[in-house]
Amino acid sequence: MRHTIDPRQGRLFDPFDGMIPPLGKQRLLHGWQGVFRAVMLELMPAKELGEHFHPTMGRPTKELYSVAGLIFLQEFQSWTNAEAVEAYLFHSDVQFALNLEPGCDQMCDRTFERYRKIFLEDELAGRVMDRVTTRLVDLLDLDIRKQRLDSTHVFSNMATFGRMHMMAVSIKRFLTQLKRHERDAYDALPAELRQRYAPSSAQLLAKESKDPGSRAKTRQQVAEDLHDLINRFGDHPGMRERTSYQALVKIFGQQCELVGGRVKVRAKTGANCMQNPSDPEATYHGKKGPGYQVQISETCSPDNDVQLITTVLPQTAAEPDSYALLPMLQDLQKKDCLPEEITVDTAYGSDENVQAAAAMDVEVISPVAGVKETAWVKDADAPLNTDDFAIDERNGKVEACPAGHAPTEAHYDADKKTTTIHMPAEACQNCPFRGPCPINESKPGVFTLEYTDKERRLDARRHEQQTRVFKERYAPRSGIESTNSGLKRRLGLGKLRVRGQRAVFHALYLKTAGWNLLRAAASGRLRGLVAAWLACFGAARRFVPFGWTQNRSFYRKIAGGFSVPVLRSAA
Repeated sequence: MRHTIDPRQGRLFDPFDGMIPPLGKQRLLHGWQGVFRAVMLELMPAKELGEHFHPTMGRPTKELYSVAGLIFLQEFQSWTNAEAVEAYLFHSDVQFALNLEPGCDQMCDRTFERYRKIFLEDELAGRVMDRVTTRLVDLLDLDIRKQRLDSTHVFSNMATFGRMHMMAVSIKRFLTQLKRHERDAYDALPAELRQRYAPSSAQLLAKESKDPGSRAKTRQQVAEDLHDLINRFGDHPGMRERTSYQALVKIFGQQCELVGGRVKVRAKTGANCMQNPSDPEATYHGKKGPGYQVQISETCSPDNDVQLITTVLPQTAAEPDSYALLPMLQDLQKKDCLPEEITVDTAYGSDENVQAAAAMDVEVISPVAGVKETAWVKDADAPLNTDDFAIDERNGKVEACPAGHAPTEAHYDADKKTTTIHMPAEACQNCPFRGPCPINESKPGVFTLEYTDKERRLDARRHEQQTRVFKERYAPRSGIESTNSGLKRRLGLGKLRVRGQRAVFHALYLKTAGWNLLRAAASGRLRGLVAAWLACFGAARRFVPFGWTQNRSFYRKIAGGFSVPVLRSAA
């Protein structure tokens, strides 16, 4: 039977009076606990959790708002399951944030694990992130017209293996399952094969020689063992459906190949391949290593009291940043948080991304990849490009070269979007800009230049990025590095306690939502509102700032139309 208590419902008596001293209560109101209790608790997916239980029959569930809130706080505080349950039972500040009755509400580890499993299977963390962000952006009246975007690498809780060790570990995992469920088939394997993978995962192949020749021979042996097991149990109905066998097949396809009927270890595999059988979705980043990454978009207007993360996109580590800009903008558009300009680094700033963002009325502020020292120049030794030519923007007609000479012919191919310029020989041969000019002498006495629309747009951007205005507009981008650092230092985003894509994405969503909770708690604008709300709930009436009131109509005014507490008794 579903059991929920509306977080907006007020109390006749504050259950924390006498338990938390006045100074402690004031710290709760000014900390994340007060913001969570007043603003975020009612956003928890209690309704979605309740769909897994009968509305009226059976034993009552735990209070679902508090359970969903505890799952959120677990990732926010990087707690284990046992630590989360202890906080639920013993920590007064957590009980305050979750609207619990001290000494009455209880939970065991197994019950919490059950609710957490439902939370992960239904992928509710993304919904929590969306709800929390939308509410806080509205309450803080943030300016979302300027945002910045970056990615940061995330390590899951898995060991880092080399290729040979990973293949050996995957074989050991399969043999362990085989021995447990199909003992006769295990005993039928060659004794040498069983002994080779009998040591623990940490000790596998530890006695092998370290010289390159011996390692290559051992790697070949492991690859052949992998292939032999795949063939031997490919038609076995009890083993081929197991994840350990499917991992063998996947790893062999990524790491090995058959050449003339013989097994050969691939020289290179690329980044998008399995790194550990315990975390099969994790991939590899060439500079940062195995794991995952998360794309983060954040407000960066100087007029905001605090800056909040507006959306996140969890990914595997092999995903290139250049493909992330458009999905992020589309997600922001769905949330009505689409910016007018977004500041990104060079990886996101391809011409294709800039054009796609412009179609959504978003300006991308980004350096251009390639030549860095291009021209906004006045001297003859600096390089020139197509943007130095005088071109009529209305019709694209080339009117003059950088030296002011008119072309003898200028042709535009609309199908290829290519412009071809022919210049007079006498003008180019004696031109003072002949060295840095991009015009080529294709034949003796024939001077031409051919460029695409894309090349001209990039040249224009290279000129623009040398200006002081661009540098001033681009400067706020570096601020997101402090957000990435804070997420890793304060919330443990850099090294997670979990592994597997579902659990990792769950943690990434809730940790970034937790970061928004911390930032909102630092806002002076929100503190008075939180105190007034909690007074309406029946808590902390003595801490309401001077000039605030518990009148319902005034509450509705300051809350901007958000839900009003249901008061069961007068203060």
